[in-house]
Amino acid sequence: MAIFYIFLKIQPVNSVEIKLSSVMKDSLLINNLREKMKKLAFIVISLFLFGIQSAKAEMRVGITGALHMLDASGTETIRSSAEKNTGSHSEDAVVGEIFAEALADNGVAVGIAYIPTRDMGSKSRTDTGDIDAGTYKAEAELDNVVQLYTDIPLTEAYGASIYAKLGVQHATIVTLESLNSGSSYPDKDVLGVTLGLGARGDLPYGNNLFYKFDVTYTDFEDYKADSDSSPANKIEADLEDIAAKVSIGYKF
Repeated sequence: MAIFYIFLKIQPVNSVEIKLSSVMKDSLLINNLREKMKKLAFIVISLFLFGIQSAKAEMRVGITGALHMLDASGTETIRSSAEKNTGSHSEDAVVGEIFAEALADNGVAVGIAYIPTRDMGSKSRTDTGDIDAGTYKAEAELDNVVQLYTDIPLTEAYGASIYAKLGVQHATIVTLESLNSGSSYPDKDVLGVTLGLGARGDLPYGNNLFYKFDVTYTDFEDYKADSDSSPANKIEADLEDIAAKVSIGYKF
């Protein structure tokens, strides 16, 4: 997974002492972000439940092909010193999705999408000249990727409905790294907020078939974890995702 590549090719910088006020400020910002995500999740879930309970809602199911462009940046603090490694990494991946949604008479759709396990590849580095010398391989995948979303109609163009997308994603980051130090990082659940723009319409052939095009941006919670070594390494990473999606579905 991209976020763990940040400690593979990194430029060392001197460790700096973090003031207590700065730590408290960062913690407050993180808590505020989590509260906003929870509120957004509640809104999307409420819309989803309202949509599927509506007697007039049109039910729709489909499959999606998506190109995900992930961008990660962060810092790893090495256990053997106060040295910090910072860096960034980008990764592209093509994955499939399945979805189900309810479309109300006013054009608002609420739905749920599921993405199977997404293997994000691997990368390795070799260190020499110190006690941490050896080969380090970073590898991870995303599990349990589920998105709740709502599509809000904006206008009509060329026979298609143009809509704004608002959603919340859940994902489990599963770490599969092989580190020369013998340490490893824990799996972790993260939430992400999704914003996007899309278009949908009926296909000119086939009964009850429709299409969707989406471009989305997702900002995930920061991944923060300590390794299981003693003393423990520490990693902090930020993950963002831009995706282009094409969907085909059936309505009934």
